[in-house]
Amino acid sequence: MEAVVQQNAKVLVPNKEHKNFTETSEELPIGTIVEGEYKSIKGLRRGKPFSYRVFITDKGQIIYSNKIKEMEATEVTLGADSSQSSTTVDLIPAETYKTSRILFSVAGAIGGYAYSKKRGCTGTTCTKYAVIGGILGYAAVYLFDKTKSVQITESK
Repeated sequence: MEAVVQQNAKVLVPNKEHKNFTETSEELPIGTIVEGEYKSIKGLRRGKPFSYRVFITDKGQIIYSNKIKEMEATEVTLGADSSQSSTTVDLIPAETYKTSRILFSVAGAIGGYAYSKKRGCTGTTCTKYAVIGGILGYAAVYLFDKTKSVQITESK
């Protein structure tokens, strides 16, 4: 496995007497690409059992695993549909009649109707309050719902 050094990493040497590691003067600079593998080595730390997670290079150098980062394979495509010509990606506003907007409109209308009944209104006044409540419910969701749909136009 390939990895790249993220911080200046001192090469470690096993200290068999204390069952831990000692840093050497040898150092791997930032950006060095190394090959090897991660290993978990049991030892002692402050006299208590501890598991050291280290990276051992192909050359036998031991480095603390927090000093390196695995290199990842990256696939590069030039268009959104994996073609080499240009592709158009548009963010369009979400549908006008989404479920959340309809539900909040109905909830607003029910709230407006209940408010009008609490005030003792009848007939057209109740209808006015219900319509105003529905409009307020729709407007509230319209203001707070920032969801956008993605539309991809394929290249030719």
